[in-house]
Parts: sequence; structure tokens; C-alpha cells
Amino acid sequence: MEKIINTLFPPKCVFCGSIGDIFCENCISNCLLLLEQRCIICDKPSVDGITHEHCYKPGMPTQVLSVFVYGDNVRNCIKKSKYSSRLFMCLKRLSFEGVNLAYEWGCDFKDFVVVSIPVSKEKQKLRGFNQVDVISKSFSKRFNLKMNNSLLIRVRDTKSQHSSSRKQRFKNVADSFLSSSNVKGKKVILIDDITTTGATFLEASKVLYQAGAIEVKCFSLSKKL
Repeated sequence: MEKIINTLFPPKCVFCGSIGDIFCENCISNCLLLLEQRCIICDKPSVDGITHEHCYKPGMPTQVLSVFVYGDNVRNCIKKSKYSSRLFMCLKRLSFEGVNLAYEWGCDFKDFVVVSIPVSKEKQKLRGFNQVDVISKSFSKRFNLKMNNSLLIRVRDTKSQHSSSRKQRFKNVADSFLSSSNVKGKKVILIDDITTTGATFLEASKVLYQAGAIEVKCFSLSKKL
């Protein structure tokens, strides 16, 4: 059905207006890649985003991998897709490209279960969906992994964090997640759209480890520098 609709009504790129795709190849190619991965704790360069040995403590993710720099078209795509079903397709297109790049980088997520960072009930109700699921579905399909969002739930709504300080971000997400006991013995790859301070990933990882996960890694489509 989607192909038929696109044939009858060719989509236009929401960024440049060219006909053929809602997020054209040229505009995607202008999205900056995060070529230097960072440790989630000290934010200093790290090979493949592996948490530095001297930074790591039990309960922390062992790796955080991001593909794009959060800016320009990437920022607009992620922000707009949260409130428009049409622009939702933009995120789907960007996710496809980003996940393929992560796959080509040769990162190993064998035997991991894909879990989306859950949004608050208020945001879920407002939008009708969790935009992170788009990224998670693309990731699970490309890496041939199972997806199970029942392993992590949000038990407390949090305030928007775009203007919060680092300290406020960590305080804001504290005690906002709960993990199912079914995570025991599993390896989990957490998925989100943006990494900023890493507060959300760190809090969610802590909860998963407490419930019995044996390893937690993280993937975000973008990282805010």
C-alpha cells in the first residue's frame, strides 16, 4: 500500500523539497556522522564507545554507540517526528541509514535483546506511539535480534530535559524505571534517539542489572555534543 501511495503521490523531501523521498539521499548525506565515539562516563574518546576500564563500575553499560551528531537535519528529523505521523517516516528513513552504518562498523551485539527506552505515559498518550520503537525495530531487523519492550517500563513521568543541566538530568530520571524479572540472565541493548549526558541510559542500565541482566549495552541514533 505504501508503494502504491508513493507512486500516485510522490513524496517530497521535508528539508529541500525534492521529489522522490521524504528524506532524500542528498539531505541524509549532509547529516554529520559521529566518527569519534565517547565513553558514557567521562565523555572522552573511546574505541566503539566502550566504557573505559577506569571509569566502569558495576551497574553501568559496557558500551554506548551513537551514529549521528545531534544537529541540523538530524535534530529537526527527531524533533518533528514526535508530533507528526507524516514526519514519522523521516525518522524511519534516518533510522534505516543509521542502523546500517552501525552494522557496517562491525559492532558485535550477538545474543542481545533489543529494548526501547520507554517514554512517559503522558507522552505516549499525546503522540500515540514511542518514536524510539522505530529505531529499535530497524535495529532488531538489521542485527537479527529479538525485541522485547516488556523488560523495561517507565514508572514515573519525567520533565522534558532539553534545557536541564547535567545535575538536573540525573536527578530527573532517578527511580523512573522498573525492570521485569524476565531480564535475568539476558544481555540487553538499550535503544534511544538521543544521548546527551547519558543519564537515561545509566539509570535504565542500573535497573536492568539489579533485575539480573548479565550485560547492558546502548545504542542511540544521535549524540548531542
